[in-house]
Amino acid sequence: MDRPALPVDAVLPELADALRARDAVVLVAPTGAGKTTRVPPALLDLVGPGRRVLVAEPRRLAARAAARRVALERGVAVGGEVGHAVRFDDRTGRDTRLVYLTLGVLLRRLQDD
Repeated sequence: MDRPALPVDAVLPELADALRARDAVVLVAPTGAGKTTRVPPALLDLVGPGRRVLVAEPRRLAARAAARRVALERGVAVGGEVGHAVRFDDRTGRDTRLVYLTLGVLLRRLQDD
């Protein structure tokens, strides 16, 4: 899939460097800049193999849509490398490294941990 450039693409290397140097970084960008679809996949290289990147979304629709979009951009099926976990619908598997999930699912996972 041909991906148009988004504003956040220009700062991804700087963001990665900042995360290597610090425990946390705050990224402020306008809607549509690519925070949801470009930053999480870029973080996969930073966390290393066998680890997951979790992206909390406020609504089920947003989590599903973001997972579909990123999976499409990466040329994979939802439930493989990229998945989503929302109430009554968990499309993740053993190989899922990037998970878009609702805040409710995230809170439940934290309580169960």
